[in-house]
Amino acid sequence: MKKTLMALALSMAVSASCFAAGASGRFAAEEKTADALIAALIGNGTYEQVSKSFSQPLKANVTAEKFAALKKDIKTKVGTIKNPSFVQLMKPYTFQKGYNGIDALIYLGAVDAEKGARILIAFIEENNAPKVADINVSLMPLQQAKPAQEEAPKK
Repeated sequence: MKKTLMALALSMAVSASCFAAGASGRFAAEEKTADALIAALIGNGTYEQVSKSFSQPLKANVTAEKFAALKKDIKTKVGTIKNPSFVQLMKPYTFQKGYNGIDALIYLGAVDAEKGARILIAFIEENNAPKVADINVSLMPLQQAKPAQEEAPKK
């Protein structure tokens, strides 16, 4: 009886970990791709290094020249993004249509004391692999914490 229970517990533990393997494997691949893409956008990376992870529509729209222009635009319009960190994975879902197959990874990075940058990288499944479908970099003001004001006691 004891051996049967142990075998059942072991098989349940192994099967439970296998159910999440597909989703975690895709997320790990997306995160690795997003990290490399962000490093190329804000650093010295090249189009050739990251374009292999682009979806076919993105690759058709973003050439090496447009990628270089995007890097320049980020530098001039947003500024130097420091320490971009992954903060959120979005998997859009509606009750009418279900999961739409698009994952969006959101990163935040500091620009200066008053501004930060939000980097969104969207992925789609193409040939059984996650591919970058969209890149969006936007400037966002940082909200400063205001000291709490003490309320006067009511009489």
